[in-house]
Amino acid sequence: MAITYSDNKKQQWEDFKKSGGSITFEIDAEDVSSTNDFETNPEIQSKLATGFELPPTTLIHSPGLQALIQVHGSQWDYILCRVYLAGGKVVYRKLPSGKYEAQCNV
Repeated sequence: MAITYSDNKKQQWEDFKKSGGSITFEIDAEDVSSTNDFETNPEIQSKLATGFELPPTTLIHSPGLQALIQVHGSQWDYILCRVYLAGGKVVYRKLPSGKYEAQCNV
Protein backbone atom coordinates (compact mmCIF):
# COMPACT_ATOMS: atom_id res chain seq x y z
CA MET A 1 0.00 0.00 0.00
CA ALA A 2 1.29 3.41 -0.87
CA ILE A 3 -0.61 6.65 -0.55
CA THR A 4 0.96 9.85 -1.80
CA TYR A 5 1.04 11.67 1.53
CA SER A 6 3.26 14.75 1.97
CA ASP A 7 3.16 17.35 4.74
CA ASN A 8 1.03 19.50 2.44
CA LYS A 9 -1.38 16.56 1.87
CA LYS A 10 -1.51 16.00 5.62
CA GLN A 11 -2.72 19.58 6.10
CA GLN A 12 -5.22 19.18 3.25
CA TRP A 13 -6.54 16.03 4.96
CA GLU A 14 -6.94 17.85 8.29
CA ASP A 15 -8.83 20.66 6.51
CA PHE A 16 -10.96 18.10 4.65
CA LYS A 17 -11.91 16.34 7.90
CA LYS A 18 -13.03 19.65 9.42
CA SER A 19 -14.78 21.26 6.47
CA GLY A 20 -15.43 18.60 3.84
CA GLY A 21 -14.94 19.43 0.20
CA SER A 22 -12.70 17.44 -2.10
CA ILE A 23 -9.29 15.81 -1.72
CA THR A 24 -7.45 13.51 -4.10
CA PHE A 25 -5.00 10.74 -3.24
CA GLU A 26 -2.84 8.54 -5.46
CA ILE A 27 -3.07 4.92 -4.34
CA ASP A 28 -2.02 1.45 -5.46
CA ALA A 29 -4.51 -0.84 -7.20
CA GLU A 30 -4.34 -3.16 -4.15
CA ASP A 31 -5.88 -0.36 -2.10
CA VAL A 32 -8.93 -0.33 -4.36
CA SER A 33 -9.29 -4.11 -4.01
CA SER A 34 -6.99 -6.86 -2.75
CA THR A 35 -7.26 -8.41 -6.22
CA ASN A 36 -7.47 -6.63 -9.54
CA ASP A 37 -10.62 -8.58 -10.50
CA PHE A 38 -12.66 -5.37 -10.47
CA GLU A 39 -10.72 -4.19 -13.54
CA THR A 40 -12.32 -6.94 -15.64
CA ASN A 41 -15.89 -6.26 -14.49
CA PRO A 42 -17.77 -5.08 -17.62
CA GLU A 43 -19.55 -2.31 -15.68
CA ILE A 44 -16.24 -0.92 -14.43
CA GLN A 45 -13.88 -1.79 -17.28
CA SER A 46 -15.26 0.91 -19.55
CA LYS A 47 -14.95 3.48 -16.71
CA LEU A 48 -11.40 2.74 -15.53
CA ALA A 49 -9.97 5.86 -17.17
CA THR A 50 -12.97 8.14 -16.60
CA GLY A 51 -14.00 7.27 -13.04
CA PHE A 52 -16.03 4.73 -11.07
CA GLU A 53 -17.21 4.22 -7.52
CA LEU A 54 -17.02 1.05 -5.44
CA PRO A 55 -19.12 1.91 -2.37
CA PRO A 56 -18.39 -0.07 0.78
CA THR A 57 -20.76 -2.54 2.36
CA THR A 58 -23.46 -1.10 4.62
CA LEU A 59 -21.62 -2.85 7.47
CA ILE A 60 -19.34 0.18 7.51
CA HIS A 61 -21.97 1.78 9.77
CA SER A 62 -21.41 -0.94 12.38
CA PRO A 63 -19.49 0.39 15.41
CA GLY A 64 -17.70 -2.96 15.66
CA LEU A 65 -16.37 -2.73 12.12
CA GLN A 66 -15.41 0.90 12.63
CA ALA A 67 -13.38 -0.11 15.68
CA LEU A 68 -11.64 -2.88 13.74
CA ILE A 69 -10.76 -0.45 10.95
CA GLN A 70 -9.33 1.99 13.51
CA VAL A 71 -7.19 -0.71 15.12
CA HIS A 72 -6.27 -3.06 12.25
CA GLY A 73 -7.06 -1.22 9.03
CA SER A 74 -4.64 0.47 6.71
CA GLN A 75 -4.31 4.21 6.36
CA TRP A 76 -6.50 3.99 3.23
CA ASP A 77 -9.15 1.93 5.07
CA TYR A 78 -9.34 4.69 7.68
CA ILE A 79 -9.69 7.42 5.04
CA LEU A 80 -12.34 5.45 3.16
CA CYS A 81 -14.31 4.87 6.36
CA ARG A 82 -14.18 8.56 7.32
CA VAL A 83 -15.37 9.67 3.87
CA TYR A 84 -18.32 7.28 3.64
CA LEU A 85 -19.41 7.78 7.25
CA ALA A 86 -19.53 11.52 6.56
CA GLY A 87 -21.93 10.87 3.69
CA GLY A 88 -19.30 11.28 1.00
CA LYS A 89 -18.04 9.13 -1.81
CA VAL A 90 -14.80 8.12 -3.48
CA VAL A 91 -14.39 8.03 -7.26
CA TYR A 92 -11.44 6.05 -8.59
CA ARG A 93 -9.69 6.60 -11.92
CA LYS A 94 -6.85 4.48 -13.28
CA LEU A 95 -3.72 6.43 -14.13
CA PRO A 96 -1.28 5.56 -16.96
CA SER A 97 1.21 4.43 -14.29
CA GLY A 98 -1.19 1.67 -13.15
CA LYS A 99 -1.89 3.47 -9.88
CA TYR A 100 -5.26 5.01 -9.11
CA GLU A 101 -6.42 8.50 -8.38
CA ALA A 102 -9.00 8.46 -5.59
CA GLN A 103 -11.06 11.63 -5.41
CA CYS A 104 -12.85 11.92 -2.08
CA ASN A 105 -15.84 14.26 -1.80
CA VAL A 106 -17.91 15.13 1.26
